[in-house]
Amino acid sequence: MAPEVNEPTPWLALLLLTALALALRAFHLNDVLWYDEIRTLQDSVRAPLWQIVTVYPGEHQHTFYSILAHLSIAAFGDHAWTLRLPSMLFGALTVPMLFLFAREFVSRAEALLASLLLVVSYHHIWFSQSARGYAILAFLTLASSWLLMRGLRRGRLSDFIWYAIVSALGIYTHVTMVFLVASHALLCVLPLGLPGLDAARRERWKLPMIGFALAGLFALLLYAPFMLQAKERLVTKPSPVRAATSRWALAELARGLEIGLGSATAVLVGAALLATGAWSYLKQSRFILGLFLLPGVMTVGAAVVLHRPVRPRFALFAIGFGLLIVVRGAMELGRALQRRPEGERQALPPITLLLVLTATALSAVSLRELYRYPKQDFASALQFIESQRTALEPVLTAGPATYPYHTYFQRPTWQGIRSLDELQRARTAGQRVFVVYTLASYIEGDAPELMRVLRSQCTLEQSFRGTLGGGDVTVCALPPVTAAP
Repeated sequence: MAPEVNEPTPWLALLLLTALALALRAFHLNDVLWYDEIRTLQDSVRAPLWQIVTVYPGEHQHTFYSILAHLSIAAFGDHAWTLRLPSMLFGALTVPMLFLFAREFVSRAEALLASLLLVVSYHHIWFSQSARGYAILAFLTLASSWLLMRGLRRGRLSDFIWYAIVSALGIYTHVTMVFLVASHALLCVLPLGLPGLDAARRERWKLPMIGFALAGLFALLLYAPFMLQAKERLVTKPSPVRAATSRWALAELARGLEIGLGSATAVLVGAALLATGAWSYLKQSRFILGLFLLPGVMTVGAAVVLHRPVRPRFALFAIGFGLLIVVRGAMELGRALQRRPEGERQALPPITLLLVLTATALSAVSLRELYRYPKQDFASALQFIESQRTALEPVLTAGPATYPYHTYFQRPTWQGIRSLDELQRARTAGQRVFVVYTLASYIEGDAPELMRVLRSQCTLEQSFRGTLGGGDVTVCALPPVTAAP
């Protein structure tokens, strides 16, 4: 459906939706940090500002986010909520940004329904409460796509200059934004090869090309201080992560969708609406559908070719696109079920409203689990161990649990182990040994024998739940080793 140009912007509704989005993202914002956030804080945010913009410590670095978080902590103090504040704010602002983008090609009602779903989205709230750049990337994805559509419609250079600035900041947040810009460029270049394209239409594409060139230039300038470091860590050096395979990513994506929608049935209904909506957009405009789908295809394809980890979080940038497609599917289903002549059908069929409100309710209910547990409960595991162990009983940390306890929680005497040999050497005669670990699939990928022993011989003491997939923090104990006679 094309947008109705005479429909006024519902500013009050947008304000209320944004306020609700802000409240949902502020609730429990000060919960304990999870692994990636601790890496961000320790490796980057707490460093001097000059170091943040000149050193690339690794793939955990989201430079634009680190700058904003550094300024937030400098202004309000070093707390979990101040570290996450940029994500929360950009997460809430993504709601009106989605509406503005959608109004370039859909009706006001359709745009509002997509914005409503985003307000209560389990996954968007999760990342809006995470000190990483993904929520900012989702905002900048919609902002750059809006500026591209707006610039193509109005033909003004200013829109493409702003497009270049927004896109460069997106790349500065996370390098995968390069593939969004590349997909935009490809979508604009393809029509130039069509036969019979007149000179006026060819002239029309010059402005977006200026925008793409400037986006690349601005991004290169931002990355210049650490370009070689970034190339070494992202392209040349093999990824140390073996667990984040394509198969694992698909399984985690399915698990996450089931959590967000409440049941496998709801996921299947959502998939059907997604397919219906995609078909509808294909009939409306191949360009718009390409705008939705091509960035994701290019991002995943590049990760596979470069042998980099494939994580479901990489798809968060496209959450606005996905919701628009789902709402379009609900609109098409509603129109198909209306028993009225084509010209008399309602702009917003009742069945469409019912489907979207049901999805909103299911997503809102799923938020109970989001607020019930932290992302990873390192703090409770620490308190439990300290309350159970004696002064002479050693504590070992395995896999991703090592870094948080050694640096953020300042437990350098808790020895980190990476192999079964290190575990055996660390066991002391006559003393019980506590082991704390998380993300078992990562340990299994690097040291399968170590994980096998932890599962078979280490007695479970307590497991502390978290909302991160596989991120429960497990505390187990190995019995004393009998001293040799």
